[in-house]
Amino acid sequence: MRIEFSLKALNDVKEILEYYDSLNSTLPIRFLDRIGQAKDRIINTEKGFEIKYKNVRTLLLKQFPYHLHYVLKDDKIIIIAVLHSRINPKSYL
Repeated sequence: MRIEFSLKALNDVKEILEYYDSLNSTLPIRFLDRIGQAKDRIINTEKGFEIKYKNVRTLLLKQFPYHLHYVLKDDKIIIIAVLHSRINPKSYL
């Protein structure tokens, strides 16, 4: 399976990177590394993560309080959002 990011998810990542860069210039690199690791985990076990709502599964990033929200569609994994763990996704999506 291959992974795609929705435009919304890409925008989420961009905003998060800008925020972390304002705190420390090394944080965006570490954040992107954790996203890469999470993508690998999802590819290896795409159905291994709990469905949280509707058909959306989530994976918490290591070291960062963000979840990747994704759906399985045909032969693709689509990351639909990258949300802080304190945000209620039902009100955001």
